[in-house]
Amino acid sequence: MEKHGLVDDILALHRKENELTESKSMQAMCQVYAAVSYICIGDAESSSQALDLIGPVFRVMDSYVGVREKTGVLFAYGLLLMKQHNLQDARIRLAAGLRITHQHLGNIQLVSQYLTVLGSLALALHDTGQAREILKSSLTLAKTLYDIPTQIWVLSVLTALYQELGERGNEMENSDYERKKADDLQKRLSDARSSIHHLEIIQRVKIEVRQLHEHDIKRAIGGPSAKVDLDIPESIGLSTPSPSLTSTRLYDIDSSRRVKDNACFCQPSSE
Repeated sequence: MEKHGLVDDILALHRKENELTESKSMQAMCQVYAAVSYICIGDAESSSQALDLIGPVFRVMDSYVGVREKTGVLFAYGLLLMKQHNLQDARIRLAAGLRITHQHLGNIQLVSQYLTVLGSLALALHDTGQAREILKSSLTLAKTLYDIPTQIWVLSVLTALYQELGERGNEMENSDYERKKADDLQKRLSDARSSIHHLEIIQRVKIEVRQLHEHDIKRAIGGPSAKVDLDIPESIGLSTPSPSLTSTRLYDIDSSRRVKDNACFCQPSSE
């Protein structure tokens, strides 16, 4: 219930942001963020709402000036395909989004997120060799960025991988490391909440939405992250031509409601 309430708060914020801006680019990103939030809820109704949000943006994503919208749309689109158990098409979309992010956007954190989802996807497809390779790359990036939530997410997927492979020693060691990271994150959050500076910042926060200036648009178009050694596995195929971004269509969400949703792929299980 706590998680659901938090997602509801996030959705309300995205709706408010969408109302306050006239920027088509910003509206598209708000719809992407809201769609991912719905996917994280995990039930069939929320997946249907995510489809309603992401579908229209996906159809026109080639019309946007920058690549930020394309990478966001492909990330959400791939997640939704995974929820519909359309795993091969999800892999194509996510690999395409990773390719654009890596070559043009320069957002290393998003690269790490893409790798984590692709690692989860490889595990779901029982491609354990690729899953191990991808997840280790993602964990390395998350450590470089001091991104503890993503580290915990990757570690939880690695634990599931070791369980499937029957590597009991690695499973226990990895699970213990994951638990330590989770404890560390909770301590950091508690320290932040108890800080008077944190409370002052929260009280001063206001939603400010403005049109992107030309400088910001150029920055959104971005520079390649290829200058950084990201250690992305060759098996993902970043050097291969990108598939057509509009060749795959999401099938009707109603047909997937008969399929049991086992977990939300956006974040690690709390179990």
